[in-house]
Parts: sequence; structure tokens; C-alpha cells
Amino acid sequence: MSARPPERPSELLGRLRRRSPFVTRALVLAVALGLVSTAAIIGQAVALATMLGSLFQRSNAGLAHEAVLFVVSSLVRALALALGTPMAQRIAAPLRRDLRARAMERVLESGPLRSVDATVQLFTRGIDAIESYVSSYVPALVLATLAPMVLVAWLALHDVLSGVIVLVSVLLLPVFMVLLGLEAKEKMEQRWREQQSLAGYFGDVVRGMTVLKSFNRSRDAVANLDEVGATLQRTTMGTLRVAFLSSFALELLSSLATALVALVLGLRLLNGSLGLSTALAVLLLTPEVFLPLRRSSAQFHASASGIAAATELLDYLERAEERATGSAPITPPALELRDVVLAGASRYRSGARTVSAFIPAGSLVSVSGPSGSGKSTLLRAICALGGLEGGEILVDGVTLDSIDRQSWQRRVAWMPQDPTLPGDTVRDAVTMGDASIDDRRIRGAMADLDLDLDLDRRLGEGSLELSAGQRRRLALVRCLVRDPLVLVLDEPLAHLDSESAALVQEVIGRLTMTRVVATHRPMSADQIVTLAPSQVARA
Repeated sequence: MSARPPERPSELLGRLRRRSPFVTRALVLAVALGLVSTAAIIGQAVALATMLGSLFQRSNAGLAHEAVLFVVSSLVRALALALGTPMAQRIAAPLRRDLRARAMERVLESGPLRSVDATVQLFTRGIDAIESYVSSYVPALVLATLAPMVLVAWLALHDVLSGVIVLVSVLLLPVFMVLLGLEAKEKMEQRWREQQSLAGYFGDVVRGMTVLKSFNRSRDAVANLDEVGATLQRTTMGTLRVAFLSSFALELLSSLATALVALVLGLRLLNGSLGLSTALAVLLLTPEVFLPLRRSSAQFHASASGIAAATELLDYLERAEERATGSAPITPPALELRDVVLAGASRYRSGARTVSAFIPAGSLVSVSGPSGSGKSTLLRAICALGGLEGGEILVDGVTLDSIDRQSWQRRVAWMPQDPTLPGDTVRDAVTMGDASIDDRRIRGAMADLDLDLDLDRRLGEGSLELSAGQRRRLALVRCLVRDPLVLVLDEPLAHLDSESAALVQEVIGRLTMTRVVATHRPMSADQIVTLAPSQVARA
């Protein structure tokens, strides 16, 4: 599913402001520096015009006050310009970290966006582009709105005719910008989609290169990769052409407006209806009206990826949050699978796999079935990690979709089929940063599973210091110390000898929470749900 088209800047800024407070800070900074810079520009023009007009009329005119005003205005403007970009970047830098943290939370809860490669692309280059959008384009956009209004107001107060000419020229800009902006918008969308497609395709080729080489198809994959890259290059060049065209339109219109103002001022100076100092100040300020607009236009095209990425990221975060915030249960719940259709239902055999079962509160259910029948997918669905194409899962009679995802997942402990143990020591791997889990609870769970490990023992890279059976039992310890209401285990008996497997079964059997266990080994359970291509048998 492709992301929806980038929206209007005001709407996008509003969504970003609701998502993170750092955007508001960048806006406040841009407004403050824009006002200071605009006031300094007016001060420069007035001081320089007054000095030139006075020297033209009287060679011995006193210019001390005007000189001081010009120097001060120049220093203030230079300071505002020098501080603007670094301060905006410093404020926007935490936005990048904030968005990545929120996005990673959603990925852990809801799964990746379309594909892992597209998610990585969005969370790395995409969020970097969003930071650039906030730190560069947002200030430029605010200044492009604020500065021309102030400058045109000053021109209208001191010379109505020149103010009207500049105002009409500024009002004509949206006509050109809308026409060019529609084309730029389409190019921007296409470029971002192809960039995502290239990232996904590249990842697929790398992961499948061994298989492609075995079938002598690696050259075709590389050729297709080159073709996708060439398409992205053509789209990028098309975007650049639109950017150059819009810049040319702005330059042409601002040049024509300045020339028309200069012509009118010259004619009025000849007939004596306008003072020289006022005419010079108006002439100096006229190009400054269009300068922020040109900068904003340049920043718009430079931030095109940021706009597309921000729209896609916000849509992803908001879709994950568009659920009712019902409370999760506080006691072991009963689960009901009602006409559940698992994702990829037709891959294993023909026909959809429809699962219907009732799991009483506190019971132990064993999920069995041949490889590829969807056992892992079903367990992920119970953990609210996706995987359903139809039907629904009910928790104590309430649909899982209506329960707050974070609240539910805090009450579920899940051990995947291939668990990882991040952390330097055994203690780190079990607690995963949760300071509320003390050593006594860890040692108790390890003793139940006959796992004799020092909590300070180094695990090594990939926990290779432990055997496969020890890693699996330690992953089970990590689930048990959290006292979940629902325990979901995927192949907890794999890689265990018969004695260890019997011990693990005994420990799981005497627990009191609701337990759903997928296993190939025979297991004593209150209920057995057998997954088949199109039916479920219960015993």
C-alpha cells in the first residue's frame, strides 16, 4: 500500500506539532528571528537611503546617526542569520531522536511498515530528512510568510504606488507556484516511492542472493536492481528540473517587479513628486520582499523527501494509534478465536485456514500442526503483532483490537521460535532494563527450570557462550519473571533433551496464567488446537 500524497505544509506542521513539542520550539525561534531580521533589513535600507539622499543634497551633511543605525542594523541582521540555522538545527535534533523512539515503539507493537527494508529506510534517511525539514524549511516558510507582509506594509505606508505594485507581484506568485507545485508534488511522491522500492528490492536481493546464485539467476536480479536505480535517477532529475523551473519563475517575477518599481520611482523623481531618500529606501527594500520567497522555494525542493517521509511516518504512527483505548484485563483472561484467517493462508496448501477456538481463563492450550500451517502467525496475532487477514480475537468477550495495544502487551509474555538474548550478562538478558525484576526472582525461575547460571556470567556475542537448550530455557525465564497474565510460547521444547523437556512441561503445566504453546512435540494440555489447511480439530 503506497503512502498517501504529501499534504499541505500547514496541515503537516500541525500534525508534527501535535506529535512532538520540538516543532513548536523551532517555529517560535523562526518567528522571533524573522521579526528581528526583517526589522534589521528596514533599518539598513532607511539608514543607507537617508545617507545617500543627504550626501546628494548637501555634501557636508551630518550622517553620524544614520551611520550608527546602519552598522547596528547590519550587525543585528548578520547575527540573526548566523544564529538562525544552527539554533534551529539544535532544537530540531531532539526531534529526530523523539520520532525514532516513538516509531520503534510502534514497530515493536505493530510490526514493520510494509517491509523491514521500507521501515529501515523510513526510520533512518526518512527521519533525518524530517529533521532537515523542520530545521530548514519550516523557518524559511515562516520567514517567507512574515517578512513580505511586514515589508509590503512599510512600502505601502511610505509609497502607496510602489506598495501596490509589489503587492500585486507577490499575489501573482501563488498562481505560478501552484502550477509548478502540483508537478513538483507528483515528482516528489514518485521519487519517494521509488526510493522505498529500491530499498526493499535491494534487501530482497541481498537476502536471496544465495538462492539466486544456486539457480543461476543472480545476474538477472542485479540487472533489475540497476533498472530500478536508473528509474530513481530519472525521477530525481525530473524533480530537479521542476525545481530549476520554479526558481526561474520566481527570479523572473521578482526582477520584473523590481524593474517596474524602479521605472515608476524614476519617473516620479523627475517630476518632483517623490523624495530621493524615500525612493532609494523603497528601491532597496523591493528585492528584499522576494528574497524570503526564493529561499523558501529552494528549501521546499531540498526538503521534498522530508515532507514525503513525514507524511508516511505520521500516517504509520496514527494508524497504529487509531484504536479504542479499552483497558487490558487484570486477571488471566479467556481467549476466543472467532473465524480467524491467518495471513498467508494459501501459501501452505490450497484453501484458507480458518481457526475457531475458545481458550478458558487460566487453561493450557497446545497449538500443533505441520510446519507452515501458521502456528507462529497465530501466536503473533494473540500478542497483537499482526498476522490476521480475517476474523477476530476476543479477550474476555472484548475484541483485541478495542484494547489498548501497549496495555495488552504489558500483560503478555511471548517467547518466539528463535528467541534472542540481548545483553552482556545473564542478568541483562533477563531483565532487559527492567529494574523492578530483582535477582531473587530470577534465581527462583532459573531453579525451577534447573538452569544453574551465574547472573554475572558473560553471554558473548549472540549468547553463544550458552548451549541452544540453555538459551531457550533462559528465554523462558525472561518470560516467567514478568508474571504475565497470558504466556505465549513458540516451540519451548525445541533443542531440549527428554529430561529437560519434561521439566519445562512440568513448569508450564503448574502455572496459573492463560497459556498458549505451539509445539511439534506431544504435550499434556487442557486443549489441543490442531492447525490444518482448512480445518481445526480440538480434543
